[in-house]
Amino acid sequence: MGDSSDPDRVIVGIWALGALPTLAAGLAGWDPVGRLAPSGRGGGLRAPWAWFLFELPALVTFPAIYLASDNLHWVGNVALGLWLAHYGHRGLVWCWLVPKRDATVPWTMCAASFGFNAVNGVLLGWFMGYAADYPEQWLADPRFLIGIGLFVGGAALNVWGDYRLRYLRRKAGDGRVMPSGGPFRLVCCPNLTGEIIEWIGFAVLTWSLPGLAFALWTIANLVPRALWRREWYRERFDGYPRGRAALIPGVL
Repeated sequence: MGDSSDPDRVIVGIWALGALPTLAAGLAGWDPVGRLAPSGRGGGLRAPWAWFLFELPALVTFPAIYLASDNLHWVGNVALGLWLAHYGHRGLVWCWLVPKRDATVPWTMCAASFGFNAVNGVLLGWFMGYAADYPEQWLADPRFLIGIGLFVGGAALNVWGDYRLRYLRRKAGDGRVMPSGGPFRLVCCPNLTGEIIEWIGFAVLTWSLPGLAFALWTIANLVPRALWRREWYRERFDGYPRGRAALIPGVL
């Protein structure tokens, strides 16, 4: 496993703990950067370019820092491959397919998302390149295998949910629609459920503090967003099932 120095652990630990007040603030309805309702603040950048800007730091920082180190290893290579698969799709493909292409995204949200991805990319790249020390048998460890399964399953659910919503909106003339079909019968936001599962899996397969921090921040960002979306659907669609879960059936 990784053997970060004490200062590194303190920095990453502070970053991880920062997710908790962010989650609490989001649940209380505080949204200073327009993350939950992006049309509400300070508009600036068109949606496709905003998405590209969001994901650019992640595409650059983790690979650059890790590959520049002299500590390349199989766990790091697998983690980097999964990371690039996710952010390559988000930053180079999905950004040009995102619904409401003519919408603008507030500069506050652009800056917050850019900084968020930059910090996580730096922390993970530094850990994998300069602190990680996995045993040779780690690729057969149950944590690694379970983490891979969670990541792949979560990514599949995330991508399916995003493209299902895009299909439904295009079918409705790019207007807002009540989501339906597949996992949307069970939860309001299966795409967000999938992304949370994905990064929990990443934390498990790397068994690292930076991975845990990223998973906590993903939860802190997406749980309030899912609750906000469910409320939005309830208010605008009379037929929306009142008892449908936001993220996890029977739990949340």
